[in-house]
Amino acid sequence: MVKGLQGVAWRILEAGSDALLTLLAPQICRQCGAWVERQADGAACRACWEAWFAEQSRRRLGCYRCGRWVAANATAIQPQKQCAQCGPWFLTWARSGGTYMGALRVVLLALKRNPRLPTPLAQLLQSTWQQHAVLHTSDLLLPVPLAPRRERMRGYNQAARLAEAVARVARLPVVTEALARVIETYPHRAGLDERARRQALAGAFRVVRPRLIANRRVLLVDDVMTSGATLDTAAQALLAAGAVEVSALTAARTLRHTSPA
Repeated sequence: MVKGLQGVAWRILEAGSDALLTLLAPQICRQCGAWVERQADGAACRACWEAWFAEQSRRRLGCYRCGRWVAANATAIQPQKQCAQCGPWFLTWARSGGTYMGALRVVLLALKRNPRLPTPLAQLLQSTWQQHAVLHTSDLLLPVPLAPRRERMRGYNQAARLAEAVARVARLPVVTEALARVIETYPHRAGLDERARRQALAGAFRVVRPRLIANRRVLLVDDVMTSGATLDTAAQALLAAGAVEVSALTAARTLRHTSPA
C-alpha cells in the first residue's frame, strides 16, 4: 500500500516537473522540432519515440550471430547462422537495441553532451539484454573506452552510462579499468571500407589489467555499431589477454546490406 502511494506521488511530482520545465525552459525535439513533453524522454518527443518503435517492429532477426535485422516480410524463414559481415569476427555474438535513426539517433547524439540517460534508452538496452539469451553467459560488462583526451573533454564515457543501465537487470559488474584506448581514432567517414577501418584501428586498444578479464566471458557495451570493426578490434585485444569469450551489446546499429557468408 505504501509503495503504491509512493509510486502515485512520484508520478504526480514528475508530471508537475515536466509541466514546469515546458513552461520555463521548453525543450525542442531534435528529430521533429516539436516540444518534448517529458524530461525522461531525453532529446526526442513522445511521438518520435513511438514512431521509432513502430518502425523497429517491422524488422526481425536476420543473422543469429551478429543480430543483423531484415524486414519482417523478408522471404527467409530462419535467421542465418552468420553473414558476410560477421563471418571473420573475433566476437562471438552481437546484439543491438535498434536501428540508428529517428529518436534513437538524436538521443544517442545528445548523450555525448549530457550524461543523463533517457528512460526509453535505458529500457531499450535492458529489454534487449533480457530478450537475448546468448548474452546471458557473460561474466562482466565492459564499456568500450574512449581515448583519454576525449573522455577528459567530455567528462564521462557514454558507453559506461549505457553499461550501468544494463547492469541493473543483468546483475553483472561493470569493469572500466581493464581495457584502455591508446590510439585516438575518429568516427569513420562514409565510404570508408572495412579494411581501411580496421587499419585505422590497429593497436587502438590495450588490456592494462588482464587479471580482470582472464578466463572470463566479456560483454562489450557501446552506443552504436556500424561495421563492427571497433568492437571486434577490442574483442581481439581481450581474447589475446586471456578472455574466454567476447560478445557485444550496443544501443543502436546502422543499417547496411550484407549477403550470406
